[in-house]
Amino acid sequence: MKDVGRTKRIPPQLVNYLTAIFDDDKCDFTGIFKLAAENRKVAKFVEDYPDLFEDIRTLMFQPRSASIHASALLVTPDEKDGESAECFDFIPIKKVDGILVSENDGYELDELGLLKNDCLATKELSKLQSTMNICNREYGTNLSLELIATSDLDNAKAYELLAQGFTQNVFQFASRGMTKFLVSMKPTCINDLIAANALYRPATLENGSTEAYIDCKSGLVAPTYLWGTYNALKDTYGLITYQEQVVLISREVGDFSLGDGVKLVKLISKKKTDKIQEMKSKFMEGAKKNGCPNEDAIALWNQIEACGSYLFNKSHATAYAVTSYVGAFLKANYPTAFYTVALQWADDDELVTLMGEMEACSNAKVVPPDINVSEEKFYTDYASNSIFWSLSRIKQLGTKAVSWIVGERNKNGDFTSIENFIDRVFKYKLKKYEYWDDPDNEDEVERCPVNARHVSNLILAGCFDKIEKAESVVERYAILEKAANRLGFEIKEKDIPIEMRNKHYFWSQQQVKVSGIGAIDYKRIYDNSEAKTAIRGKASYSTLQGIAPLEEEGKKVAICATIVEIEEKKFKNKKTGDTETFCKMVLQQNNDTCECVIWPGEYADNRGKLLNAKDKLIIFSAIVKYSDYSGKNSLQFTKNSIVEVL
Repeated sequence: MKDVGRTKRIPPQLVNYLTAIFDDDKCDFTGIFKLAAENRKVAKFVEDYPDLFEDIRTLMFQPRSASIHASALLVTPDEKDGESAECFDFIPIKKVDGILVSENDGYELDELGLLKNDCLATKELSKLQSTMNICNREYGTNLSLELIATSDLDNAKAYELLAQGFTQNVFQFASRGMTKFLVSMKPTCINDLIAANALYRPATLENGSTEAYIDCKSGLVAPTYLWGTYNALKDTYGLITYQEQVVLISREVGDFSLGDGVKLVKLISKKKTDKIQEMKSKFMEGAKKNGCPNEDAIALWNQIEACGSYLFNKSHATAYAVTSYVGAFLKANYPTAFYTVALQWADDDELVTLMGEMEACSNAKVVPPDINVSEEKFYTDYASNSIFWSLSRIKQLGTKAVSWIVGERNKNGDFTSIENFIDRVFKYKLKKYEYWDDPDNEDEVERCPVNARHVSNLILAGCFDKIEKAESVVERYAILEKAANRLGFEIKEKDIPIEMRNKHYFWSQQQVKVSGIGAIDYKRIYDNSEAKTAIRGKASYSTLQGIAPLEEEGKKVAICATIVEIEEKKFKNKKTGDTETFCKMVLQQNNDTCECVIWPGEYADNRGKLLNAKDKLIIFSAIVKYSDYSGKNSLQFTKNSIVEVL
């Protein structure tokens, strides 16, 4: 109707209104006119545009367009009737861009009894392979995906890591909700990971299956099994969790063949009510024949019918779970290799969380960039487990500029000072000619992709601290002055204010700003602040890491941190009906983050200070509160909170 309506220039909003009324699955051509008899707007539309209905009569229930499934491969037998056969002998085939494509769609192929495989690609496999390559090179492990997946699925360290919530960069398990689920579940075997993949989905969360699994696994509730279901449900504590379990139950209780069991699952998932009822009669007869009590058979069928539409495929969940396990295994046993690859693949907004977790659960550590060590990607010294920050992660330094710098270092040795770096990297730009017709070296004529802003950002990121023997971050200003004199650029007041040049935290903030890494001494800032005097006796200073333990809930604390996100939110007060405004902040202390909530009353008092406070330092007093949403402690302002924004 929409497509034909466009050709007849019928107003789209009118057509959309009518099509929203129709149920595409149930409304045939006759059904349209039956609906018109009941609905005046439909009747008027039919009267106004009779030609449209004549045109759509032959189009209804025909394919609107032809397309190729992104990942489905059809498998046909090698023989037919005892003779060698090709795919052409089973289905009509066409050729599209050099690929053989079935003329039948997926549902029709199922009806024909042919095998269709969905082959999906995921970058996770590339990440795992890169990690194993490092392990094999650095530790002589001889690891492979097949080796881990087939011989070592019971590594206690891997399960302990997941149970503690260290799930960042582990395939399928890194989301906040899934992490919380795993912490509650405390997985101890591969079956738990398979179940986690299948259970952590909207429908199963809504019907309580996830909580029931945790209760049974923890021993709070004893699993119950209806007649004949123990064999199928023993791995999931009596809960129907996978499609394959329905197939097995329908065979062992309802006397179905495996083929009929698969058919039942598909009918339920597609909600084919009439055909499902036909299968029910067959199931009840088979259950009676096998000796299943009638009440158990009815209860079992009701369970199958209720959960069949959202059950997950176990083979799919298993493939995902094994992939997740391999990641957890590598993370638990070879953390430096794992985090090296994870950092290389991570987006900018993932880095802080990843580094915070790395410090908490491993001996690997990220160190600031060094102009004589760092590469375009993260470079790791496996002897000391130090991961050097990537030069390409420094703001404005692109691939060409980094390649130029690293190429010069590899060709002519380490840089010895900031002046030596500038003279070598900018040698053609800074070259002084003795005679006007001095010949140019062909290599020097190539345009240098490095500029003064790149040099400034490299200095602020700490790349020259070691070769310039800087003992404090405030000494970076002296390095910046040397570079400015050598290259002839000006250090502007708005970039480096005079009053901030001797502030330790200012230079650490600049390092974080241009590179994403840097250690700010928040305790030192707090100790030197005016707010400390006002807070003394009302709250004790704490770190974001210090408030994380659940037993810290209810404590009054003083915090100094950077505001990395701040957002106003509105809600309707149920008592008054008024729309009120509150605020959510994400705070950061180096590699630790925490959420802070400021409710309407407190936000109204401090809105002026906080409105433009993003990326600024804040010192305040607050109370520690547990958040059901995040599953961990957060901070909340109180009526008496003291606030200072730097």
